[in-house]
Amino acid sequence: MDIVASLNNYNFFGLSVTKILLFIGIVFLILFMAKFISLIVFKFLKGKAEKTNTDFDDNIINAIETPVIWLFYILSTHVALIFLGLENTNIPLKTFSGIITETLVAVFLTWLVLRLIDVFDNYLAGVLQKEKGKGKREILLHFFPLMKRALKVAVLFIALIVIVQNWGYSVTSLVAGFGITGLAVGFAAKESISNVFGSVFIVADHVYKIGDWIVVDRSINSSNVEGIVEDISLRSTKIRAFDNTLITIPNCEMANATIKNVSAHKKRRIYEFIDITYDTPAEKVELAVELCRKIVREHPEMEEYQQIHFNQFGAHSLKIMLYIFTKTTDWGEYLRIRQEIFLSIFREFNNHGIEFAFPTQTLYLNPVEAEKQLAATSVSG
Repeated sequence: MDIVASLNNYNFFGLSVTKILLFIGIVFLILFMAKFISLIVFKFLKGKAEKTNTDFDDNIINAIETPVIWLFYILSTHVALIFLGLENTNIPLKTFSGIITETLVAVFLTWLVLRLIDVFDNYLAGVLQKEKGKGKREILLHFFPLMKRALKVAVLFIALIVIVQNWGYSVTSLVAGFGITGLAVGFAAKESISNVFGSVFIVADHVYKIGDWIVVDRSINSSNVEGIVEDISLRSTKIRAFDNTLITIPNCEMANATIKNVSAHKKRRIYEFIDITYDTPAEKVELAVELCRKIVREHPEMEEYQQIHFNQFGAHSLKIMLYIFTKTTDWGEYLRIRQEIFLSIFREFNNHGIEFAFPTQTLYLNPVEAEKQLAATSVSG
C-alpha cells in the first residue's frame, strides 16, 4: 500500500502514475479490440459477402475495413486520453488532443467516403458497360469520370472546411477566397465549361448516341455535317463522315445546333420511281405494278405498309412510284434490303419482257424541209 501511495504521489507532467498505467492498459485493450474487429467481425462479413452473386458487397467491405479500423484507433485513444485526465495548465494538452482527434476523424472519414465513391463508381460503370449499345444509358459512361471527380472535390472541400474550422481559422474568408478563385477560373475556361454543359444537355435530351447517323446544320464545304457518331467526350462529338473523314465539333455548338437523327427513325423509307418505256402496253404496266407489290409484300424485312402505283407520265417514261418502308433502321441493313428489292424487280421485269426506260429525245422534221435538206446535201455532194 505504501508503494501504491508513493506511486500516486509521483506526478509526470501533472499526471499520476495510476492514470498513466490506466492509459497504457486501455491502449493495449484498444489494440486487442482492433485485432478482434479485423479478424472476427470483418472476416465474418467477408464470408457472408462471398456467398452472394455480386462483388459489390465484397468491394464495400474491403473499402471500409482499413478506414474503420483507424477510426476505431483514434476514437478509442481519445477515450483513453479522457481517462488520463489531461488538463490545460501551462500546455493546453486537453484542447490540443481534442483538436488532433477531430482532425484525424475528419481525415479518415474523408478517406472512407472517397473509397466508397470509387466502389459505387466502378459498380455503376460495370452495370452500364453490360448495357453498352442497348440504349441511351451508354452515353453516361463518358460522364462518370467527371461526376466522380466533382463529387470527390466536394467531399475534400467540406473536409478542408471542417479541419480549418477546428484549428480556429475563419471559414468565411476561405470560402470567399475559393469563390474569387472559381470566378477567375470560370472566365479563363469559359469555352471548356460551355462544352461540359453542352455535354450534359446532350445526355439530358437524349439527342444522339454513339453509332447514330445524324445530320448537323453546321456547314462544311457548303454542305451540312452528316455521318455516324463515333465518340462523345466531355469536350466534343466526333462524327465519321461517309467519305471516311473524321469531323470534331465542340459540344457547346452541338447543344445549340439543329440535329436530324436519322437513326431515330423507327423504320427507313424507300422512295423511288421506276421508269418503263412508253410503248409498254397498259396490261404490262398493271403487271409491273403487281410484280413490285408482290416482291415487297413477300420480303420478310419490309413493313406491311406500301404505296406502289403507276404515278406519272414522265418526259421520256411511264413512272411507277415505290413508297415503302424497311423494318430495320440500320444503315447497312437498309442498303442490303434496298438492293434485294431492286434486283428482284430487275429480274422479274426481264422475265416478263418489261423494258426499263432511259432518257431519250425524238426529233420530228417537217417533210418539206426534210426534202430540201436532202436535196441540198445531194447537190453539195
